[in-house]
Amino acid sequence: MRAQRGRGLARAAAARMLAVAGIALAGLAPAATMAASVPADASVRTVPPAGVRATSVPSVVLCEGWVNCTKGGYPSYGYQVHAATAYWRMYPGNDCTNYTAYVESAVYGVATPGYLLGNAGQWPASAAAHGVVVNNTPSVGAVAEWDGGTVGMGSLGHVGVVEQVGPKNSYIVVSQQGLIGTDGYQWTQINAGYPATQWQEWPSHFIHFPLPHRALLGYFSASTGTVALRYSQVPGPANRSFGIRLPGAVPLVGHWGAARQDRVGYYDPATGTFHLPPTGTGPSAPIAFGPPGMIPLAGDWQGTGTDGIGYYDPGTGHFYLRNTPTAGSPDESFGFGPPGMIPVVGDWTGGPADNVGYYNPATGAFTLRNGAAANPVYRTFTFGPPGMIPLTGNWAGGPIDGIGYYNPANGKVHLRYQPTGGWANAIVQAAPGITPLTGDWYW
Repeated sequence: MRAQRGRGLARAAAARMLAVAGIALAGLAPAATMAASVPADASVRTVPPAGVRATSVPSVVLCEGWVNCTKGGYPSYGYQVHAATAYWRMYPGNDCTNYTAYVESAVYGVATPGYLLGNAGQWPASAAAHGVVVNNTPSVGAVAEWDGGTVGMGSLGHVGVVEQVGPKNSYIVVSQQGLIGTDGYQWTQINAGYPATQWQEWPSHFIHFPLPHRALLGYFSASTGTVALRYSQVPGPANRSFGIRLPGAVPLVGHWGAARQDRVGYYDPATGTFHLPPTGTGPSAPIAFGPPGMIPLAGDWQGTGTDGIGYYDPGTGHFYLRNTPTAGSPDESFGFGPPGMIPVVGDWTGGPADNVGYYNPATGAFTLRNGAAANPVYRTFTFGPPGMIPLTGNWAGGPIDGIGYYNPANGKVHLRYQPTGGWANAIVQAAPGITPLTGDWYW
C-alpha cells in the first residue's frame, strides 16, 4: 500500500538549475552492509565498509564511552540523558536491557511490548511466546541476545542492538550498555565463525521485534558518488551504502518491481534517461523519457502499488507523468504553478495514488494538488522560512505523507507528520553538501 512507503525528493537536477543544496545526516558514516540489496546496474558500484576492522579476531571494540562514541560517529542516542528513565519496565541506569529497550523504541520505532520480557537471557523465550520472530539470523534493528553463562555474560545474560550486518552475515556491529569500561557503553564489531569460548562471541539469538514501515533517511554525495541509507530517522552509521559512478547523476527513490522496500535509481540529465534498479536478473536498460535537463519524479500515479516515472520542466512549470517505469509518451501532462518551482510528490489524503505539488523557494510555501491530474489546488501553506529544501515522506507510518525541509544555513532537517503548516514534529541535525533521500529502505 502507498501509505506504507516514504517518498524522498531527489533533486540533483533541481540543485543544478535552482541552486538547491543537500544534506548529510550527522554521523552517518558510509558502510556497505547488505551486498544483495545493492543495485546490479552496470554503472553502480559498491562502497567498501567504513570503520570495519580486522576479521582475524572474534571481536573489535569500535568505540567506548558515550562521548567518545558520539565523536567517532557511533552515537549514544542521548541515552546518558534518558538513562534514569525505565523503558519497557526495565531497570534504569547502566543496564543492558534498559538501553536496548530505549534504542529499540527511540531509534527503531518498536512499540513497547504489552508483557514483561524479564532478564536479558529470558527475552528470547518471552518474545517468542508472544509471536515475535526469534532466530539465529541477524538484521539491523534486531536485539542481539547472549544466554546466561556464555563467556563473560554472567548468569542473567546480555542484550544489545544490531546496528550493522556484514555481507553474508560475516559480522555484526552492536551497540551495548552494561559493560565494564567508560560509561559501560560500547559499539563492537563481532565476527562470525569463532568458538563460543572466546570474547565477544556471536550472540545466542536474534530477536526481531516488528519495526514500523515509514520513511527513513539517507543521502547522496555528488562528490564521491556514494548513496548511504539509514534504517532510522535518527542519525547514526549507514546501514547500507553503494555508489553511482555517473558524474552528474540525479538519485531517484521509488517502489519498482516486486521488492517491498523503496529502492534508489538515478536519472541522467545529460541524456534524459532513467536508470532504475533491476526487477529481474542482470542490469536494467536505460529508460528514455522526456528531453534532457528535466527534474525527475517517481510516484504511484494510478494507485497500483508500483511507481511510475515522470519529470518536471522548471522552464514551463509543467509535469509529465508516465504510469509505468518504461519508455514512451506521457500518460498525463499538465501545468501546475509558475515556472521555477521545486516539485514534490506524496500521498496527501490517504488515497491509493500519489499526488503532486510544488514548493516556492521565494516564499517557503507548499502548494499541493489532490490527484496528479489537472485538479484544483488542494492546499497551500507555509512551513519554515523561504529558501529551504523541501522533503516529503511518511514519517509517522500513518495513512498520509507529511512534509519537511532542510535548512542549508544551520544543517537541520525539520519534519512535519501532516501536509499542513505548523510546528515541526521532529528536528534532525544534519550537515551541508549532500543531497537528502527519504524512503522505506527496510523490510
